[in-house]
Amino acid sequence: MKTIKNKNIHISIMAGNSRVCRDENNDITVEAQLNAFEAGLRLAKQYLDNNGQLPRLSVAFDHHGIFRLQFLSDNLTNSQKRRPRLSHLHYSIQQIFLPIAEKYQIPLSEINAIHEDSARQHLVHLLKTGDIDEMFTRRMLFDSPTENTSATTDVHNKAPKQKLTCAAITKEYFERAAGEYQSKEAVLDVFYEDSSWSRSLAYARGLQLSHLLGVETDIRLNLVNMAGEVRQGELITARKILETC
Repeated sequence: MKTIKNKNIHISIMAGNSRVCRDENNDITVEAQLNAFEAGLRLAKQYLDNNGQLPRLSVAFDHHGIFRLQFLSDNLTNSQKRRPRLSHLHYSIQQIFLPIAEKYQIPLSEINAIHEDSARQHLVHLLKTGDIDEMFTRRMLFDSPTENTSATTDVHNKAPKQKLTCAAITKEYFERAAGEYQSKEAVLDVFYEDSSWSRSLAYARGLQLSHLLGVETDIRLNLVNMAGEVRQGELITARKILETC
């Protein structure tokens, strides 16, 4: 995979979309996309060697439970809780990613941890403000039957409840991974693996939403297989999305 040799082009990297939860014993379980993580760090190291600066690096985390209460280290500042790095996560999570980070000599403190809680909160806020056109909200919400424990309840009579789509959450991951470098001179390389919570279709739709909702950064989706091989995607510009929608 070719790296960019131009200091005027800001690149950001999202190195996988992992998942964490706590089991019935309250132990943390990590389903880490380590092949995507390594592919992202490999590109970051190449860029550092060629350009003398480390790109913005992020890892996204889907999760069950409340992220800042269940998956962060103790004694963090409010600022660290709001914008955690991998070095701020629980020790058991850090240990999963540390060997690869050490291999490429990139400290965990240089890698942002983007999490689902924060993404959902921001999306709910955006939708409540009413500033998003209805044609976009239809891509961000879907109707789901409300839960009802009564065995006699007719499922067809349940009132629908709107939930956020995977594409909307993915859009938020991309926007946060791009960070402040959201311009026509910026590139976001996304590395991901095809898993139950990380599907190519949701990623493609999330890319479309990102550009439709104002992200100018060019985005490239790179699918990483079980052998660590990268299928590099096309670099998609905001202009191209706007022309096709």
